[in-house]
Amino acid sequence: MPPLNEVQLRTLTAAIDRIVPADDFPSASQVGCVDFLLRLIQLEHLEDTYRAGLDALEAQSVKSGRSFVDFTPEQQDAQLQHGLPIKQRRFVELLARQTIEGYYADPGNGGNRDCVSWKMVGFEVRN
Repeated sequence: MPPLNEVQLRTLTAAIDRIVPADDFPSASQVGCVDFLLRLIQLEHLEDTYRAGLDALEAQSVKSGRSFVDFTPEQQDAQLQHGLPIKQRRFVELLARQTIEGYYADPGNGGNRDCVSWKMVGFEVRN
């Protein structure tokens, strides 16, 4: 069984793309952070934590009128920053930390596809 269902995956992708949005460089999902996080979730047995956090984020969004993925970027930011109870805010902090880890990680771990973030900061791999 995959660690997350389809709605949770869409919510995860939208949320991490607000944590690291595209600008002159690709967003978190564009460099493989979803793959990094799915791998990490299973390695660290965080399935329940991620399911509960993403479900709470989606439920709170639906209470506000729409699915999280249908909000504007500004509305998504507001939901991530202020729209959740304390327990779920801790999940958002975990998600932010692990998304950033994936964005800057060694590409062999599933994120940072094509060493994008390393190029962004001027790091060059030398053999």
